Amino acid sequence: MHHPEKPVVKLSLDGTDYKLCYDFEAIAEVEELLDKPLITGIREKDVRTPTVSLVRAMFFATAHAHHPALTFAQAKHLVTRDTLVAVWTKVLEAWTASQPEPEESEDPRPSQSES
Repeated sequence: MHHPEKPVVKLSLDGTDYKLCYDFEAIAEVEELLDKPLITGIREKDVRTPTVSLVRAMFFATAHAHHPALTFAQAKHLVTRDTLVAVWTKVLEAWTASQPEPEESEDPRPSQSES
């Protein structure tokens, strides 16, 4: 299913261009594959030094919205020692692009001129 409103990050692997994006469906797929909560379960260590299974699952989930024919088995074969860093970089880029902009809030502390 195509999600035009979702930010897309492009990744080229094995002569194919993949469009990566996150949505709730992608997050749910990764959680099912990893049996781990994505939003609250990924630690800073996971981001810095991800497991191969995390990279594979997140690549599959981010690619699936624009490439529904891609199977998890195919996605796993695309993540290799040679492509791991490039895939993870683009997956993180897609994750960052999917995050909402922080809301601007007024600072509750009085300004210098009000003191």
